[in-house]
Amino acid sequence: MNFPFFIAKRYFTTSKSSSFVHIISWVSLFGVAIGTAALILVLSVFNGFENLVLSMYNSFDPHLKITAAESKTFNPEQAKNLLLTVDDIETSALVLEEKVLLKYQEKEYIATAKGVSEEYLQMTNFDSLLVDGEYINDFESNNVAVVGRGVAYYLSMGIGSMFEQLKVFVPSRNSKTLLNPATAFKQSSVVPVGVFGVQSEVDAKYIITPLLFIQQLSERNNEVSAIEIKLKDEGKMLVLQEKLQTVLGDKYKVENRLEQQDFLYKILNTEKLAVFLILTFIMIIATFNIVGALSMLMLDKKKDISTLRSLGCTLQDIQFLFFKKSMLTILLGMAIGLSIGLGLAFLQQTFGFISMGGGSFVVNTYPVAIVFADVVLVSITVLIIGVLASWYPARVLGRRLF
Repeated sequence: MNFPFFIAKRYFTTSKSSSFVHIISWVSLFGVAIGTAALILVLSVFNGFENLVLSMYNSFDPHLKITAAESKTFNPEQAKNLLLTVDDIETSALVLEEKVLLKYQEKEYIATAKGVSEEYLQMTNFDSLLVDGEYINDFESNNVAVVGRGVAYYLSMGIGSMFEQLKVFVPSRNSKTLLNPATAFKQSSVVPVGVFGVQSEVDAKYIITPLLFIQQLSERNNEVSAIEIKLKDEGKMLVLQEKLQTVLGDKYKVENRLEQQDFLYKILNTEKLAVFLILTFIMIIATFNIVGALSMLMLDKKKDISTLRSLGCTLQDIQFLFFKKSMLTILLGMAIGLSIGLGLAFLQQTFGFISMGGGSFVVNTYPVAIVFADVVLVSITVLIIGVLASWYPARVLGRRLF
């Protein structure tokens, strides 16, 4: 054990110094601990909400999605044949999306009709998303639909009136003008056989119909807007995305699950970064306690500095002595803060002590997720702040008192 560290450890463990200096030292340690715990808890809560939101979207979004690079729709035969050469695909479904006008009794609503092939049920496990009714595969007719919960709400579609006709209007591709309603739109009707719930934004946007129905209504026979893919191993998603893009070529665009909700991911990450920076700034302000505590300790130990100088200690030894003493405070405070933050996050994650929404939210308790990368990030941030807050007064004041 080197001499400066030995003295620093003695200063850290002893309470024989001025009671006021001793109290300030413990206050600075307490501030580091609280700041570290706050950073861990806030980031863990953000991770929990991020996982919750993304899990709701991911139940509707495929692992990979193939679309045409330059057009809205394409013939899927060539792409389907190329997909047969990839062994890691569990299943795939053909999808055609069209903006439609819905009319139910006297109410109208603009939504997106998503026509899907029969494989879509296995790909999304759609039965788990049904709030009421049945899925479209249970019916022989193509004129059926499963309606989003938000769409059903805006159209006032009650459970008792589910089997009344829902009119669907699509702009005609052969019409040269939209001024004549008789020729501007193609019309058909579907029977709403079920209501699904995923997430409010999705529920208020989509109705699910058989692929053939929307192809015929929109006059896009044998065309799709996307091929949605479910993988055997989600962990290989990014690798298979690159592989599929190479196989399919530039005519197609392959998007992974993250890219399909790119804007949402950016919002979540931006919010998390903003909160982290705010708490880090508060942490920096709290480190002024460290600067003050170290400065007062050095003034209190002025006689000790003269004695150590007489014993042969150099200026660098004195500076490192008080720097290491301050860093011991930082490290202990960080360790306590990490223990408190991770402990509370683990208890909330396991037992859910803190509830939210009074039972009206999608979850009953605050969602929490502990991520190792956040623990490393917080530790590095606290250490950097601590080093800067300890080195400056040790260097400047040490030079004046030596």
